[in-house]
Amino acid sequence: MEIFRHAYRILTIEKPKFSDLLTSRIVTVIVGDSKTFFLHADLLSAESEKFQKNLTEGVKTAKKVVVEVKDEDPDLFGFFVEYLYRDRSILSRDIKHHSEYVTLARLYAMGERLMAPKFQSYALWRFSESMHYSNIPIPDESLCILLQIALREIPESLTEDLMRSHIFWYAGTKISSLRKSWMFRAHLCALTDIGKQLCSWVKQNRPGGVPSTYELLYDKLERESEFGPEGVREADADMLAIL
Repeated sequence: MEIFRHAYRILTIEKPKFSDLLTSRIVTVIVGDSKTFFLHADLLSAESEKFQKNLTEGVKTAKKVVVEVKDEDPDLFGFFVEYLYRDRSILSRDIKHHSEYVTLARLYAMGERLMAPKFQSYALWRFSESMHYSNIPIPDESLCILLQIALREIPESLTEDLMRSHIFWYAGTKISSLRKSWMFRAHLCALTDIGKQLCSWVKQNRPGGVPSTYELLYDKLERESEFGPEGVREADADMLAIL
């Protein structure tokens, strides 16, 4: 019964409506000096602490708001835009090709830079679930790219990052095959920590700890409703009485 109480609290917490976020002003976001997006300010701020800091009150009063994101790949940022407006996109469906593991890892790393923890959670959850349940193996070349992302794009923290853990664990299970790869041997020379990380994960159990949060199961925004706040509160009281 307690799990249902917890789920209900998650569902009834006050969240903004998607339509409300779309009433905010339009921001011009230039990514990598090559692609321009026109996005809603409040939607960006709700998902990214980096954008929230950039879109200060002083900036919002300007006639035109322009934010430059020079260090991100425009195509990769496009996945974030699709996540904002189309309910998770690649993050909500099963992986269909091994290259999508690389895309998810890069999206996770970009989420770290954008300070977008919910976006990261979706990327990690999809990556972990696909690795566990999918029958699509990751070839050595793609696995080497994942190792490079883990060591160069995802910062090491005091508590081991879960995306890094999954990548190192999977590579540990494929170490015999990796040793025959020229790309892996090149990584051993270029990435000094790769040997230490892999040794710590060889013959280890699959890492756990990936949060199966209710936020991944239910809408992150409040649904549009014909009922006013009073009707909603009455329904809430009835539900709590049942629980």
